[in-house]
Amino acid sequence: MNRRRFLALSTSLAASALLAACGGGATPTPTSAPAATPTPAAQPTPTTAAVASPTPRAAASPTMAASKQPFKIGVVVAQTGNLASSGRRHIQGMQLALEELGNAAAGRTLELIPADSAGNPEQAATHVRRLVESEKVDVITGFTITPELTAVRDYLHQQQQVTIVSIAGWPAITRDPNVRSPYIFRSSFCQGQYEFIQAEWAYQKGGYRNVVLMAPDYQTGRTVAKIFGQYFQKSGGQIAAEIYPPLDTTDFGPYLQRVLQEAANADAVWAWFIGADAIRFMTQYQEFGLKDQFPLLGGAEVGDDPYLPEVGEAALGIVSAINYAARYQRPQNQEFVRKFQQKFNVLPGHLEYWGYITVMILAQALEAVKGDTSDKQAFLTAIKNVSFEGPMNRVRFHPETQGVITTVLVRRVDRLPDGTLGNVVISEYPDIHDLSF
Repeated sequence: MNRRRFLALSTSLAASALLAACGGGATPTPTSAPAATPTPAAQPTPTTAAVASPTPRAAASPTMAASKQPFKIGVVVAQTGNLASSGRRHIQGMQLALEELGNAAAGRTLELIPADSAGNPEQAATHVRRLVESEKVDVITGFTITPELTAVRDYLHQQQQVTIVSIAGWPAITRDPNVRSPYIFRSSFCQGQYEFIQAEWAYQKGGYRNVVLMAPDYQTGRTVAKIFGQYFQKSGGQIAAEIYPPLDTTDFGPYLQRVLQEAANADAVWAWFIGADAIRFMTQYQEFGLKDQFPLLGGAEVGDDPYLPEVGEAALGIVSAINYAARYQRPQNQEFVRKFQQKFNVLPGHLEYWGYITVMILAQALEAVKGDTSDKQAFLTAIKNVSFEGPMNRVRFHPETQGVITTVLVRRVDRLPDGTLGNVVISEYPDIHDLSF
């Protein structure tokens, strides 16, 4: 136990600056709302959400909206605090896209205006208002975690602000007809979109029949565990036990002991953790001696590439699911990876990928309206109709949800020919959208 605690403390310190966005939520700041449930003030009222054609704001003249005016992209992401790495990586993907485009589309200069949310919903809301009312941005993107998004959804809708959610996975923003908005799109993912795929893979291709579920004890953790469990049981499997450690668990020993006590007959463990929790969990799972007894299915960032140098051998063999992989063998992805490595000297991940395609979506929509965004409805229609070959698949939006249609990959941490560890794709599921589950 002393050695485990020592490793846990060391891992915690080393991981403090790493991202925690894959699950659409992270360890909230003291002022944050629960990850999947908006505060009462942020919850859209039926009247607000049902507005189909609000009275438009005064539009700029075509002359002002055309090539002489820059197209301003407000990016609200964490750039300080525990989630700073998430925001920086996301912006890097945007920067690569801007470089490829020559910082222009349809005769208009593309201007990126980042704003630091610090993972704090109140700070995110303040920046959104400033960007809309003072900076007069053309579009808002970003939102590192779900509470940032729930805090501003109603404001964005009421302001008729064109918005592309490019990180947060709050399901309701695309799945719930009472929360959707004609002004809000999403280019990243939806909570549950990976889990239902992974559950079906675990039973049908992985051969697992009895699985332990482990996730942090907060709204998002329980939500994704519930979705995985439901689809695993639909496939014919059984849930041996459900174990929910609190966020920021330092010593997973008592919870790993429960796996032995409550689920000795299980044939795998599915674990969904983010950030430092994910690193500590992987390290201690091996330390506790469970790795050889119960194969590990990774949810969220368990088994994610950015953590492999830190975790080492403890990550070997973990099977996870996500909608981006740097080693996905598609020419467009290989070119994206090559350019990203050339510019930043690291492999891109899902955050960089989402940032990249978000800018490319906006550029294509601008080309469709010839740079003139004075007719907001025409510009919204242009975004809805975007279609181009991106790194992972043809990038396009679901007509009802306005969420991007994606390819979900199941991948496994293997030892690569050069001796390092990396995720290799073992199954792919194309055309997955927000209503696929």
